[in-house]
Formats: sequence, structure tokens, C-alpha cells
Amino acid sequence: MPTASSNGVGLHYEIFGAGRNIVLCHGYSGSHQDWIQPISALMSDYRVVVKDRRGHGSSQAPASADAYSIKTFADDVMSVMSVAGITECCLGGHSMGGFIALELALSHPELVAALVLVDTSSGEMDMPPEHSEARLKALDIARAQGTAAAFDYVADNSPMVKDHLQKHPHMRAISRQRTMETSAEGYAHAWGALRNWTPLTPRLPEIKAPTLIVVGEEDVPFLRPAQVLRDGIPNSRIAMIPGSGHTPQLEKPEAFNRALREFLAQHFPPAG
Repeated sequence: MPTASSNGVGLHYEIFGAGRNIVLCHGYSGSHQDWIQPISALMSDYRVVVKDRRGHGSSQAPASADAYSIKTFADDVMSVMSVAGITECCLGGHSMGGFIALELALSHPELVAALVLVDTSSGEMDMPPEHSEARLKALDIARAQGTAAAFDYVADNSPMVKDHLQKHPHMRAISRQRTMETSAEGYAHAWGALRNWTPLTPRLPEIKAPTLIVVGEEDVPFLRPAQVLRDGIPNSRIAMIPGSGHTPQLEKPEAFNRALREFLAQHFPPAG
């Protein structure tokens, strides 16, 4: 199982295929497995690199809250890219992974030839208060009872999540499994990293890489943030995925992969 070290923290990563590099960053309480459908669609033409964020999946989970921040997560991606010998890539990020991708696109623009942002924001989110309250309660539950119990609480007490799982029932088992693979430390401290992140909206015009902004049409909290990204990033466009919520790459993989391949063909074509 390949690992990279980032300031002493072991990070699990995997590489699929060969060719130009695509690096994909997963969201909160997810893992590299969240990209399984795009990996299958891309690995015949590209070298796809995915990792588990610290505290998630098979990566190590530091106990201290100080070991978790969006900048630290971005540094972790840089460590994996260094080990994998990547000097140019199409960088993608889903949800919190989008925050990380934005940080890297701004701090290391020479590495990012194209950018894909999936159901994410530059720091602004239209979350209903009931969801935020459920998430905060779940942090205590994760510490006391484990992350599976935390997932169950959010699924049963956030109207937004409950509605999503009713529309996409197959996602409950997938999302619960990913959350079970997230450590209690990762669950709590990554949420703290999100809450402490400085929004990047004022800096969006600095991004020069062509950018695809993907958003599920049912993911209401991220519809306005997607437009903020589109308005702020000069060379960008939005791909709306019909009938999808927060994870279109898993909920509507054919439509997601089609939008991604069309973008790549224009802005980051396969080598040769």
C-alpha cells in the first residue's frame, strides 16, 4: 500500500493508468474511493492520482487539532505530488477537496494546468441552520460513540441530508461506509479546519487555469457558491448535473464523466 510522508504523517495514495496527471482530492468524511467512477473513465488515457486525506481512509490521523487545516491538507497533496513526480496536472476537488484545490491553484499555479471544482465553494455556503446544528452535535457523538453513529445522527436529524438520501437511497450505504473509515480525530478536526478556513473569494480572479465548476442541480447550498466561482474565475464554466445532489461523481457518474471528458478534451487533452 503506497504511502507518502507529510510532516511525519503517513498518507495513503494510489495511482491508476498512465499519461498526463490528474490529481483528485476527496471531500469531508470521504476517501479516494469517492473517485472510483471517474478513475474508471479516465485511466485509459491519463495517470490518475488519488489519496486519503489525513484522518480519513487509510491515512494516519494525528490527534492534535493543530495538525489539521486547509493549508495543511494542501501541503499533504503537494507531498504526494512530489513522491509521484508530478510537475503539472489537472487538479480536481470535491466539496472540502475543492477548498484544497483552490488553495493549491493559488499558491502553486505553475503546477495546475486545469482545475475541476465539484460541489464546492470559495468559502461561502448556504447551509440551513438545522444541518449546521446536526453537524456540530455529531462531532461529540463521533468522539463518544464513533463515526458511524455520527453519520446516523446527521442522516436522521439534518432535513437536507435526509431528503438527499431519500432521493438517492444507494448513497446511504456508500456514505456511511466512508464515514466509518474516517477516524474520530479526522471527523472532528477536519470540520474545525473547514470552520477556520479563510474564504478565497476575493482571490478568485488570480486563477489563470481553465476551470470546470460542476454542481448537482439538487445541491441547493452550493448553487449560489458555484455561481460565485464562475463569476470570480476568469476562464471558467459551470456544468450542472441534472438529478444529482452533493456527489454527482457517484450519483450520476455517466453525466459527470461526460462533462469532465468534454472539459479535458478542450483544456487538458491526453498526451500524444
